[in-house]
This record gives sequence, structure tokens and C-alpha cells, in this order.
Amino acid sequence: MKKNKYISEAKNVINLEIAALQKLKKSINNSFNKAVTQIAKCNSKVILCGVGKSGLIASKISATLSSVGTPSFSLAASEASHGDLGMISKKDILILISNSGKTAELKNIIQYANRNKILLIGIVSKKDSVLYKASDIKLLIPQVEEAGGIVPTASTTTQLALGDALAISAMKFRKFGKLD
Repeated sequence: MKKNKYISEAKNVINLEIAALQKLKKSINNSFNKAVTQIAKCNSKVILCGVGKSGLIASKISATLSSVGTPSFSLAASEASHGDLGMISKKDILILISNSGKTAELKNIIQYANRNKILLIGIVSKKDSVLYKASDIKLLIPQVEEAGGIVPTASTTTQLALGDALAISAMKFRKFGKLD
């Protein structure tokens, strides 16, 4: 690949991600308002979880929520089935992130949340998925074309942007300011 070819590829990746964000912007609906209200009114913790790249996005969103006044942590999906579900209380909010919504590692967490009546917010792109169907609040992200075709790029960009929007909206709801 020639030097200029890399610049062209970079621009193609960025254009795909911009297109994904434009689709996300159009998809925001009243479910977003419900999620923000629940997050902002939560008197306990907001726990985020995903698998793979979505798990990394969950960690970043959790850090952002914590920095703007919402107690939060991320949970490793693989550890949840080995005792870490005990970290989740009935007063918590659980946000699960999965592009497909069919990730096997999330099934035990979904069952635990439903069995214990823990509010479950699902960030997912497929309506026919286990996560979408089980979620109390469904945040449907658009299905997008991934840069390079094989790794999460545009989908994780939409997850990250949606998470930032949730955190900042909850911050504004709570009137959390710079001095806080």
C-alpha cells in the first residue's frame, strides 16, 4: 500500500463511522429519555457489562458516569458466572452492551437481572436478540457497516457515543456541575 493509500483508507474508516453516528442520531427516541431518567434517579450503582470490544466500551462509559456523579463500575461478563453477580444489588441498574445481543456470556447476567427484578437497559442492534427482548429499556443502535468488514469499528463508535450521551444527559438532569 502506498503512503497516500493509507490516507485514503483512514478517510474511508472515518466516513463509515460518521455515517454510523448519523444513523444513531436519527434513531434516538423516547427510550433514551427513560434510560436517562432512571440513571439520573438511581440511588445505588449503575453497572455496565459487555463482551470483547463492547466490554471495553462498557468500561469507558462507566468511567464517564462515575466522573459526572453517577456511581458506576464495569463488570467482566466472563467473571459474572463465577461469583461476580453478587456485586449487583436489587437497587442497581444494569446496562448490557452487545451488538448482536446474542452473546452467550451475557445470558446468565440477563437471567439474574430478570429473576431479581434488576432494571436492565440493553444497548443492542438486533430486535430479535435475547438481550433486546429481555431488556426493560431497549436502546436500539443501528446496524452499521464495519470498517475493514471484520472487526467492530463503526458499531463500537455508536456504542461509545450513545454512552457519552447518556452520561452527559444524566449529568444535566442532576444539575451536576464543575464544582461537584
